[in-house]
Amino acid sequence: MSEQLPDRPEMGEQQRAEQLDEHERPERAPESTHEQSEKLPDIETIGAKAHQEARSRSELADKVKPEVNAKEQLYVNKELKNEAFQRALNRTRKHLSAPDRGLSKAIHQPVIDAISKAAEKTIVRPTGVLTGSIVALVGSSYVLYTAKHYGFTYNYLIVFVLFVGGYVVGLLLEIVLFFIHRLRGSQ
Repeated sequence: MSEQLPDRPEMGEQQRAEQLDEHERPERAPESTHEQSEKLPDIETIGAKAHQEARSRSELADKVKPEVNAKEQLYVNKELKNEAFQRALNRTRKHLSAPDRGLSKAIHQPVIDAISKAAEKTIVRPTGVLTGSIVALVGSSYVLYTAKHYGFTYNYLIVFVLFVGGYVVGLLLEIVLFFIHRLRGSQ
């Protein structure tokens, strides 16, 4: 028996004895199985009662129809994209330092963002910038080496001239590759 009597010092001997008598008294004998079976309904009765109270699927479907509201349907549109973008920016800015946060706010202004996207598609092409920077690095390194070797002064304007020349070469290269790809695609 896992039950234990509480042993409290404030309880007197008479109270302990009464509590002990209550625990040792035999419980009421269970009724015989014949008497229990008369009180419990049989399985057929339970099944018949359940069948009477059961409802068909069509009855339930008529009562529980989901209402679809056109206003509640969410589509991905420009407003939703802008809101998600602003939330992402705010979450990212929370992790930045104060100067970086200020720069992020300045860069992501709608006017500056529109100018950046327009320049990205027209003027500042990645291949032009890459080619211009490679030409400027290699060319200015060569000019600096020859200036040191032959003893003439190095002109710093040469870096910008080489960058612009390399940028133009990169744009021309991109245009040529675009037309070659287009010609192959049409055949």
